[in-house]
Amino acid sequence: MMGTTLSTILAASCASSAPRDQPPPASRAHELLAFSLHEGDIRNHFFRRGHIAAHLLVTSGASPRLIVAFPAGNMGIAVWFDAPPAPVDLSVEGGLSGVERPDGMRGVSALLVSAAPALRVRQLVLGSVRTIRDVGRDAELPAWLRSDVEAGAGPGGGSIAARRTTVDGEHHLELLVEAEDGTTATLGADGQIELAAGPRGLRVRVTALSDEAPLTPVPLDAIVNERAADEPRHRQALAFLTYREKLLAGSWRFLTYFGRDTLLAVRMLLPVLEPDVVEAGIGSVLDRLSPAGEVAHEEAIGEYAALLRLAAGGGGQAAQGSGGALREPIHDYKMIDDDFLLAPVAAEYLLGAPGRERAAAFMARRTPGGETYAQALARNVSLVLRLAAPFAETGDPRALIALKPGESVGEWRDSEEGLAFGRIPYNVNVALVPAALRASARLLASPLLGADDEGARRAERLARAWKDVGVFFRVELPEAEARRRVAAYAASLGVDPAPALASLAGTLSFPALALDGEGKPIPVMHSDDSFVLLFTDPSPGALEEIAGRLIRPFPAGLRTPVGILVANPAFAPDPAVQGLFTASHYHGTVTWSWQQAMLAAGIDRQLARGDLSSTRARGALEQARSALWEVIHASREASTWELWSWAVEGGRYKLVPFGAARSHHDESNAVQLWSTVYLAVRP
Repeated sequence: MMGTTLSTILAASCASSAPRDQPPPASRAHELLAFSLHEGDIRNHFFRRGHIAAHLLVTSGASPRLIVAFPAGNMGIAVWFDAPPAPVDLSVEGGLSGVERPDGMRGVSALLVSAAPALRVRQLVLGSVRTIRDVGRDAELPAWLRSDVEAGAGPGGGSIAARRTTVDGEHHLELLVEAEDGTTATLGADGQIELAAGPRGLRVRVTALSDEAPLTPVPLDAIVNERAADEPRHRQALAFLTYREKLLAGSWRFLTYFGRDTLLAVRMLLPVLEPDVVEAGIGSVLDRLSPAGEVAHEEAIGEYAALLRLAAGGGGQAAQGSGGALREPIHDYKMIDDDFLLAPVAAEYLLGAPGRERAAAFMARRTPGGETYAQALARNVSLVLRLAAPFAETGDPRALIALKPGESVGEWRDSEEGLAFGRIPYNVNVALVPAALRASARLLASPLLGADDEGARRAERLARAWKDVGVFFRVELPEAEARRRVAAYAASLGVDPAPALASLAGTLSFPALALDGEGKPIPVMHSDDSFVLLFTDPSPGALEEIAGRLIRPFPAGLRTPVGILVANPAFAPDPAVQGLFTASHYHGTVTWSWQQAMLAAGIDRQLARGDLSSTRARGALEQARSALWEVIHASREASTWELWSWAVEGGRYKLVPFGAARSHHDESNAVQLWSTVYLAVRP
């Protein structure tokens, strides 16, 4: 889910939907949600009560920082400190408290403490979370992003206030730093904040505020039903990300709508989500469809939307006073996978229980553009059939679904190198397109989309034509060659090859991660069998091969003691390809929590099939399920995280928070929407 920068967003304006449900009773509207998560050197603190929702995190070590992110407007405040002479510990004493002022400013306050003798601010950013992600700690700040910073006397060792008005002149951000217990807070000659410890160490109260319009939280007891697992941490994480307007993808870095994340999370949580939350998720996707029926991947809202319009010459006049038009959400439609996720998820809910009883009323709701949800869903179904037709008519692999022209990303592995620069992704073509066609046939045949029997038959014909596209992705290696590559790759990593080599017997086969521009398979093993298991009905032989990849130890397969890896480049003969998938890459030899969960949910779905009579396939799946849950339990501490990495110490695998090392290409969110699905996915 790597974010795109200002220059690469595709703009297509569409207003967000207003909440349709009645607000919760006053007794629950102000319920307190407060919890903390420790992720390596990062301590995360979450707070939600009434109109206030915020995620405050502090990072210790050689690069200390403070970040506060608000779901309201996807805004935030980031403070990076100069590298200290020695690593420092930075923490919050006493948790967070909510602050709501009469002038509309609201946020959180916390007592920040450290044993460091002094800390000096290197970079201070008050703005959109997207801006904070794009600018980072080392970039030169543009003039428009600089804050007004002033010193005050304060009751103790001084205070500092940093304030900024958004570029559209509509909203404000504020950071207050108040020294306590002998600590001093001053402004240096260059205007940067300097903190000096007192007798009890460095102790400052920080208060972060914003006046963006708040989202409407869903009460804790209205999110999941009684079948949900008794996992307080996952319930808290899901609650922090769940609002009546939309479900948020993750925090701190993705505190807004993401189509793919919403649909996959809703699908896996479906057995335990309350119908109102399911419909908030699916409805948010329908509200943001493009005129062609494409699912919006991500939205730019608030100041970030204004920045995009101003950068493109929009607004026409000075920013002041033009916030309403500048702030209209901008939606990004460059992804291809979520276009084929909507129909399967909608069909699973609307044509099953309990959605069946609510389906007609839900389909009668209207998008911000005025069309019914039935009309919006029909547009997406029409898009699915249109995009699937060229391959069905020709059988030419070059007619499979490829990334859009000019785009280097298009599905969940959306870092630049996530597909090894391939063009035709495995998961989209082998799993999602066939699933979308079958779901489209069901929806077209139902009264929800007008009982279009002819359209349903067309969708079924297309689905049959797409049934065996996996053959184009198949990679086969003789046993001797597979052993040679495993041994060489293990040696390059410093990993003991013996367990992996012992698991190899006979010809090794696996599906390529993607096809390149010429239709040639890129031989990188991967975890996207999760899509195949959850959305399709593979043959017994295919199920045995999938199980084998989950059982075999890395680097012969995908299993490590601390997680199932999402990529294994051991069999790629090109060292350059192997270099794209390291334990430091966002989509490299790392573990994503939701991928493990989807594999588990998919295995359960396959074992529940009435047509799976193969004893060998069932036995292999049961063995894979056991191995999978063993590593899920071993990485339980990280289960709400977005992803994590690993290292080998003393011959043993060790879980490493992603972003903990400077070599890591990004960082992980402490809570991720699709990582909360263990509320429904259980052993």
